[in-house]
Amino acid sequence: MLDVFALQLPFSVCIVWCFLVILKRGKTYSDRLLVVLLALMAAYYICDTSHLLAAPDYRRLVVLDIVAQLTSLAVFPLGCIYIRSLFDDTSRGWAAYLLLLPALLLAVSTIVVTSLIGIGNCSSLIRMYDLGLMPNHLGILENSYLVLTHRAYNLAILVSFSISMVYISYRLFLGKFKFGHISDFLRGNKFSFISNIICIFFIILCILMSLRFILGINWLSNNTVWTSILSFFTAVVLFLTGYLAAIPTLPGGYLNMDRILHPFDAMKHTRQEYLAGLNSGPVAGKQVSGYDKLMDSFQELMVKKQGFLDPAMTIDEISRQLNTNRTYVSKLVNIYQGMPFRDYLNKLRIDYSKQLMLDEPDAVIDYISAKSGFQSATQFIRKFRETEGVTPSVWRSSQKKR
Repeated sequence: MLDVFALQLPFSVCIVWCFLVILKRGKTYSDRLLVVLLALMAAYYICDTSHLLAAPDYRRLVVLDIVAQLTSLAVFPLGCIYIRSLFDDTSRGWAAYLLLLPALLLAVSTIVVTSLIGIGNCSSLIRMYDLGLMPNHLGILENSYLVLTHRAYNLAILVSFSISMVYISYRLFLGKFKFGHISDFLRGNKFSFISNIICIFFIILCILMSLRFILGINWLSNNTVWTSILSFFTAVVLFLTGYLAAIPTLPGGYLNMDRILHPFDAMKHTRQEYLAGLNSGPVAGKQVSGYDKLMDSFQELMVKKQGFLDPAMTIDEISRQLNTNRTYVSKLVNIYQGMPFRDYLNKLRIDYSKQLMLDEPDAVIDYISAKSGFQSATQFIRKFRETEGVTPSVWRSSQKKR
């Protein structure tokens, strides 16, 4: 029973995140790519699981192999396109999707050859291949089928995996990623490196998928304990990848992330501070004494003195300057602004950047992002797109036409 549960976990995680992103309002280009990517991975894992859990049925295996070929080969290039969408603001034409052409051609070729041979004959070929009882002489179609489903498929997987690893490593290099950023992220200090951490998780996912190919169906079927461990670990990585990719852009996403990353923050404060923090609603907030004065100081620092333009400005830095703690500041912004602190900080910066683009229409994106308080142009582009639904370049072009 435990084996069945573990094997079905990767598929279930993909489906859950897929529906969560679909139900989300204001989906971006990255979100749409994420939905397709999760759907493809779900299709691959359900094919893999169906074959592992059921008794050998070679007729069904013929169909499952075709679906698994198309989905697994499409995951690698589509993953690269998705990673690119997290970093790059340049135009995404049809040329990017040419990366999916090898997967499509191989799947179509396999379908054509299978149709010519017949599913019954293909199933007999697979059975003889698995048992090592292949006849000495096979027809052109039979040889073509074996080449497409084994040699060509394995070679395509190897090439796709290698290209994906090189491309994602290149993106991490451009993003100046350091492993120290992971510890910063876990402490809640570096949310701007989410894209880089998604890259790390996607590399792990690619390695896990490739490991399943290397081990093979027969080994996975005969070693259920190790297969269950592999499936469970894959599901955990899929969950974390989906969480980082989807949750920050959902309503209240960064607040939810902060709660999960720091579930015991309340234990660091006094009982009075914790109880005050429970008054998080707009109505309850009006009853909290002392918040009005703190809000005035907060507005003085953030708006009048334009503290939001400082890239190093964090909730901890504001708490230090206001002689209070992050719990009070977090609840303060939620009460008076109706949004988490990070969302409010990004709103101030994006509003400033929009005015700056209107005042200086020829300024480059790097200049705009730096003047608006963002740590990098990549972060600025991603935050702007999440808020406005378009990139800064597209938004500026639309303003020029008015």
